[in-house]
Parts: sequence; structure tokens; C-alpha cells
Amino acid sequence: MDSIVSSGKKRARIPNEKRKECLVCFVKGYGYKKAAGETGLNAYTVREYLRRYKAGDLTWADRGSRQIR
Repeated sequence: MDSIVSSGKKRARIPNEKRKECLVCFVKGYGYKKAAGETGLNAYTVREYLRRYKAGDLTWADRGSRQIR
């Protein structure tokens, strides 16, 4: 039986500061390409953020900021 072997690499998390920079760009009316250029993030990632922003979902903008008790 053949199985798919994972490379074991994990993608780096995008810092909340960069996510918030994207949010500021969207509020200013920037498109995803301009926002990607301003923030230095991948255009495909920023495009997904923009889609979610336009849908009213801001959960992507502040990821993982919960404090551990």
C-alpha cells in the first residue's frame, strides 16, 4: 500500500502586526495587490484576507492572541 509522506515542514505563522497592517490597508481602500506590496505578504494570502474582510469576518486579523492562564 502506498502512503503519502509529509515533509514535516511547518508554515511560519504570520505575525499579528502584519495582519493588522493588512487591515489598515483595507480600511484605506487598497486592493489586495497594493496591500500585499505594502505589507510584504504573499498576494494570495492577502487576497484571502480581503475576501474575509469584505464578508465581515475579522477573526483573521488577530490570531492566537489569547493569554494562557
